[in-house]
Amino acid sequence: MKKSKPFLYLAVLAVVGLILGNLFRSWIFLVGSISSLAFFVIATRSLPPEDLEVEISRESEEKEVYLGDELKIKINVENKGGKVRFLEIYDLLPSIVEIEEGSNHQILELEKYETKEMEYKISFPVTGKVELGPIELKYKDPLSLFSKEWRSEKKMMIQVLPAVEEMQSVDLNPSFTKYWLGNIKSKSIGVGSEFFSLREYHPGDQFRDINWKATARNLSPITNEYEGEKSGDVILVVDGYHEGVVGTPHNNTLKTSINAAATLASNILSNRNRVGLIVLGDYLNWVFPQTGKNQFHRIMGNLTKLESGGSWNLEEVKWLLKDFFPRRSLVIFISPLTVPEFSETIVNLGMDKYDVMVLSPDPLKIEKEIVGKDKELEAHEEISERLYETDRKNLIKRLWRYGVVVDWDPTEPLEPTLEEVLKYQKTARKP
Repeated sequence: MKKSKPFLYLAVLAVVGLILGNLFRSWIFLVGSISSLAFFVIATRSLPPEDLEVEISRESEEKEVYLGDELKIKINVENKGGKVRFLEIYDLLPSIVEIEEGSNHQILELEKYETKEMEYKISFPVTGKVELGPIELKYKDPLSLFSKEWRSEKKMMIQVLPAVEEMQSVDLNPSFTKYWLGNIKSKSIGVGSEFFSLREYHPGDQFRDINWKATARNLSPITNEYEGEKSGDVILVVDGYHEGVVGTPHNNTLKTSINAAATLASNILSNRNRVGLIVLGDYLNWVFPQTGKNQFHRIMGNLTKLESGGSWNLEEVKWLLKDFFPRRSLVIFISPLTVPEFSETIVNLGMDKYDVMVLSPDPLKIEKEIVGKDKELEAHEEISERLYETDRKNLIKRLWRYGVVVDWDPTEPLEPTLEEVLKYQKTARKP
């Protein structure tokens, strides 16, 4: 049992009162001494029970949450011994975690064998792995003279994934399809779900493909033919070069690029295309194109580890695409286009007849959102903004020669901008 500072003060007061009372034969000092001893007697009656046994458990030890979402934390506190009057519980949180509702620091009173639940909500401003805990417990008597402290090592690991925007009206598909089944209409007969035509029954046709109404009319078996549905490969290349990142630690071009990559991966995989990933930062990492939910989690795992850097030469990207990734893939570069070498890499790949697309979050829109509406600052920076916008428009116009370019305001949803650009692309391709 740990003794607090008030306990020491009372002990000193009791001893000094006795000494001074005997020396000066004064009842005033003796009253002070007796009062201190009375406090001790009261405090000893509220000491923790000898069978003090409190168990702590979390609702979950691992959790996945998307950036910007709130997560409810539940901690079960079970008293397996005598009554506990003042039990202080403190769930240790890293500094990046923000508490949205409730508190991670609570004081509970537990009856014998009672169980209570401690709840609070948190959010996360950055992606990556976050560890909550351990949980510190402290018992105190009502006068705070005695206390007992211990720690529960029940921790919780949270994987904060990039935010994914749901896109209902946009289907981003590669121009070149492969032989495996997907959702892209191939305009030819094959395996699919869309009706194409009728023909005579051939041995080996599936029983479910027989059109019974047409069979009854012709008095001979007639089979349905379907429009083939295929899929293709898409490679996402995310620019994480340090010199090109614009914004604050919690609001910058790298964060918006990661969220955009997660959104595109989700959308493209939902159409049963294969998606691969190349990340450029402190390291060069890649995920080979695959399909399915497991591939989505692989991509999200790599995106959460992406940190700005730039120790890798951009020539490595071209080498990686040419030697390891499937040819005739749609390559989507996600970049603020603030590093000239990155833009040149896009041009070179476009000249090599790659199917190229560029999604570029505008850094100026992020800067304006951070700075806010400051008239004096706007007046001083108006000329530089115009020069920047002119350079950016010229660069985007140049990149349009080699592929589709989406100039995106990251303060707005991605879907409307992407939908508008894809409609323009289809209109431009018509003779």
